[in-house]
Amino acid sequence: MVTVTWITVDPLPGYRFRIGSLAGGVDGREFLASISGIETEEMTMTDRSLAYGALLVPVGVQTMADAMLGEQGTAARRWRRHGAREAQSMSTARTFGYGLLSAVLGLTCWFVMLLIVLAVVRGPFWGFVEHGPVQPGTWGGPTRAGAWVAHGLIAVPCIVVFLFALRGVAALQRLLVQGTRSWVLPATIVLAAGSLAFFWSWLQQL
Repeated sequence: MVTVTWITVDPLPGYRFRIGSLAGGVDGREFLASISGIETEEMTMTDRSLAYGALLVPVGVQTMADAMLGEQGTAARRWRRHGAREAQSMSTARTFGYGLLSAVLGLTCWFVMLLIVLAVVRGPFWGFVEHGPVQPGTWGGPTRAGAWVAHGLIAVPCIVVFLFALRGVAALQRLLVQGTRSWVLPATIVLAAGSLAFFWSWLQQL
């Protein structure tokens, strides 16, 4: 017999989070797994943000090369093909600088995507990667079922936050290359500098 229980939460307009558990038994062996999902009317936009952020590094490097070759128009067309539809041709210095900032933002997106993968693996799929007895102090312990459910429930909001962060970085970079808001460049410089400082401190710990 298998029992599936779902809990649906609507914390924001247009967003629905579904968290559930799967329990049952086969041949005298019991099992329990957590199931989580994110449903949103803007899922397509999130998918575009994932692809946009994943390609920021190579596209940023290519626009830097365009600037060095004096092909500012090519760089603008490259950004428009990438998704920043209102990107305009800029000076050589701005084209190169914006390409550099975009590459740094792309590295930030890669790191956030890594966090999403870790949250999924160590959350809803915790029971498939952790074997053996549950160690003291494990979330949801001392039972394995409780630890699995706890890790799944904790990971879901983290995944949502990471997805929103990716969308935010993608939106900021689009505004940067479009050049329509005066506050975007300082905000991008602060974010890029903070990301580089974080990467450097993280690498020092390895």
